[in-house]
Amino acid sequence: MKQYILKEENVFIKKSFKNKEEALSFFSDDLTNRGKVSNDFKKALLKREEEFPTGLQIGHINVAVPHADHIYVKESEILLCTLENPVSFQRMDNPEEEVKVSIIILMAINNPDAHIKGLQKIFSLIQDQSILKRVFAEEDKVKISEIFN
Repeated sequence: MKQYILKEENVFIKKSFKNKEEALSFFSDDLTNRGKVSNDFKKALLKREEEFPTGLQIGHINVAVPHADHIYVKESEILLCTLENPVSFQRMDNPEEEVKVSIIILMAINNPDAHIKGLQKIFSLIQDQSILKRVFAEEDKVKISEIFN
């Protein structure tokens, strides 16, 4: 059976959030409601984002890759969301600066060692602006999922 990196039900298109906290809360609530993460996941995710920012300034379309420690994850899931309007995240490489992010890829991974290949694939894809442009312009969850799988 093929294991999907990005499942169709984990793709959200053109969502609108006031700020990164609202976006991260949305993802956390979704995962908590589906039983994929513990009730402490949201708190851990928000705390980790404060301490170790995940905004990546990589070109015209910037990405954030938030995550929390694996101990809060019951079942691994990767969520992707394109944003109606960019949201500010602190930069991973320079936390003093903000970056406007148009795509958020949340990683809820319960066993990081077992998912190294999937994570490597995601990081290679997000470094390619042509792929990010395709993802951002796409309106079909299935097609976005296929790009990552």
